[in-house]
Amino acid sequence: MGEYEGVVFVVSEGSEATFTVTEQLVRLTLPNDAVMRTTALSGAVRLDGGPSAVDIDLHQLASDQQFRDRYVRNRMFPNHPTATFTAPDVGPLPQGLAEGEEVDAQVTGTLDIRGAALPLSFDVQARDDGDKLFVLGRAAFTWDEFGIPTPSAASVASIEDEVRVEVLLWLVPESS
Repeated sequence: MGEYEGVVFVVSEGSEATFTVTEQLVRLTLPNDAVMRTTALSGAVRLDGGPSAVDIDLHQLASDQQFRDRYVRNRMFPNHPTATFTAPDVGPLPQGLAEGEEVDAQVTGTLDIRGAALPLSFDVQARDDGDKLFVLGRAAFTWDEFGIPTPSAASVASIEDEVRVEVLLWLVPESS
């Protein structure tokens, strides 16, 4: 691809968001990671100084436990099914980025979830794959930062406060 000025990239199939929290279940002696994923992402990214936004459908998050999935949909986010990350300027990719070459960056914006907006920075790796851009971002936040009560259930002895987020985006140029 190589040329990004004036191009709007849209989130495409293959994109995924993962939220991971370390928990201690009553029936297990060691902690484990509760992992929830969704491929229900949408949005647009600009690399020419314009604003970018990515929406994540929280009601489509799924884990290995149906109880956890229902809890997230019905108790944590019943009236707020979407989380939105907005960045006023994600910054340009370096000129001359060769196809297949990766670049590391940090993207700072705002994560809006349950009506609370929190500044959040993602450590990002980006790669130009010719017909699409591959972007992997990692960040972390705490329940407390968003005013979200730590989830609880009889089968859970404890849940750590830190939520680790990984967002994988396959971005394609918007059709004109």
